[in-house]
Amino acid sequence: MITDYFSLEGKRALVTGAGKGIGARIATAFAEMGADVALVARTQSDLDVVASEVRTLGKQVLTFACDVTD
Repeated sequence: MITDYFSLEGKRALVTGAGKGIGARIATAFAEMGADVALVARTQSDLDVVASEVRTLGKQVLTFACDVTD
């Protein structure tokens, strides 16, 4: 598994499009590798689901509901 070779322990990551799909999986993968994450997406309820998964992994998480095209 890649987490055996690649550590983000002590790092922080910002993930846009983190509410669903690839963005959500990237956010949880970063958390699995040890990073705390900041999640950005348009819908707060989607962010809340991903944030819960990150917290379950024992990492800190911030959420920001916004549209990055504005």
